[in-house]
Amino acid sequence: MFFYIGLGMQLIGFASVGLCLFSGINKGDYGQLELVQLVGGSFLFYVGQFVKVKGGES
Repeated sequence: MFFYIGLGMQLIGFASVGLCLFSGINKGDYGQLELVQLVGGSFLFYVGQFVKVKGGES
């Protein structure tokens, strides 16, 4: 169960970082929203990795 929760969190984080990248490319600049997407997406990705690995140990 934790594997799928962690995987879902990783996918959402990866998608958020991807949206940040393409938004910045289209605008030609990165604003505050893109910064929040980048940091939040990266954080969510790594928390998902932690949940996926640590949740499977029990």
